[in-house]
Amino acid sequence: MREINRSPVLRGDPPEGVDRITSCADHDGAPRQLLAAFKFRRLTGLAPLIAGFMGDALGAPGGGSLAVPVPPARLRTWMRGFDPVYLLATEVAAVTGLELPGEQVLVRCGSGRQRGRGRAGRLADPPDIRALEDAGRTLGGRSVLLIDDVMTTGATLAVAAGVLRQAGAGRISALTFTRRL
Repeated sequence: MREINRSPVLRGDPPEGVDRITSCADHDGAPRQLLAAFKFRRLTGLAPLIAGFMGDALGAPGGGSLAVPVPPARLRTWMRGFDPVYLLATEVAAVTGLELPGEQVLVRCGSGRQRGRGRAGRLADPPDIRALEDAGRTLGGRSVLLIDDVMTTGATLAVAAGVLRQAGAGRISALTFTRRL
């Protein structure tokens, strides 16, 4: 944990459509191992720890912001038995006082697996993310904190941010645990 505590918070160079991005650490070493244990070994008890780091990195989120998790590929959720990003978003909301939408705002269509794909492939064929029918009523011009576990190329965050804007979101910030530099 010392390695994560010593990691500088990463800001700057947000993906297209995102006004500001904050990441806890580079996607390497202990942060990457912690995230892998959480996601791939189903150590869901690590969610509060990871979310605590994310909340600390975020600082004061600003009143009235809505925390929206990036939606998972349904197949990946089924295979894992849980949605790691939703679990992190729930914990981040708890530590920051942000509100989670009462119902799902975004959905991912298709398998949309990004892991193992190169930068060019991720950017050329980003996931198919769509707003649900009542998303505009939920968003209503509010500021949104888009939450994901890791940012690799920013393709997923860019698509999600674009969809949120079209559905009526105001300012969009993003928060990830790690970021590939």
